Amino acid sequence: MLCLTGDVHHSSLKINEQKYIKDPGDSEVKIACRYVKLIEAAGLTYTLYVTGKTLKEEWETFRPITDSPAVEIGGHTYAGLPRNFLKRVQSCFTGYPTISHSFSHGSYTKQKRDITKTIDIIREKTGRKITAWRSHGLVRDNNTYRILQKAGIRYISDSTDWASLYPETTKEGLISHAINVIMDHDHIYHAHRTKEYVERQKRNWTYTCDPTKESYTIEEWAEILKKQVAEREAAGGLVTVLMHPICMYTSDEFETAKKLFEFFSQFTTIRASDIERQNDNLS
Repeated sequence: MLCLTGDVHHSSLKINEQKYIKDPGDSEVKIACRYVKLIEAAGLTYTLYVTGKTLKEEWETFRPITDSPAVEIGGHTYAGLPRNFLKRVQSCFTGYPTISHSFSHGSYTKQKRDITKTIDIIREKTGRKITAWRSHGLVRDNNTYRILQKAGIRYISDSTDWASLYPETTKEGLISHAINVIMDHDHIYHAHRTKEYVERQKRNWTYTCDPTKESYTIEEWAEILKKQVAEREAAGGLVTVLMHPICMYTSDEFETAKKLFEFFSQFTTIRASDIERQNDNLS
């Protein structure tokens, strides 16, 4: 069983990949709309985590995604944890891209406000109360799950653990399904993530093993992903896949994504909010 997921961000966040969109009239949200059409055509289901500002600033463009029967919307913070001023200046002066987000939610009050605003804008625009959440950059702290639980979130997917086969219940009562196969963004050479960039970043990393160590061409990455998906599915686990629409576009304009969707179509796919009903192995 597969839970296919992705994340989408507002244009004003100016994440690194957005600079590599070829057409000035295109955007990350428009790319996500085209991506969802491919998912629908393959007969798959999908959970898309979206920043609140996407709905605030680009609602008319984003609206078709919310109309898709294949897609469940989840929260992805409101503002996307934007980089601070010094980091943006550093990137401008050095010419080197920096990480597209900060590594802190700030105070309890600030984080609660961000989560609440995200839930509220999604409900205002779509009429739906979300129950699924993934923080931008997988950033979380000791307050995050407590705030999410009180806000009515039930399902979270903000960790990477290749050893995880089944969802787990956190002490706060949330259902956590880890990204348990190779993710796209941190493992594919694409956009700003050239071999030079990756080697420079690795010098500052504390990680020494997967799932954070190596990067690959998108073709190599896809073969690793397929092997992992098949193994975990055969073992009876829940496979949570993270594929960002913008990463798939900036890598090879969806060519690999289309092949992967065909491969995924042999398996049952579920949305994040289906996990509790579909899985007998919750611990």
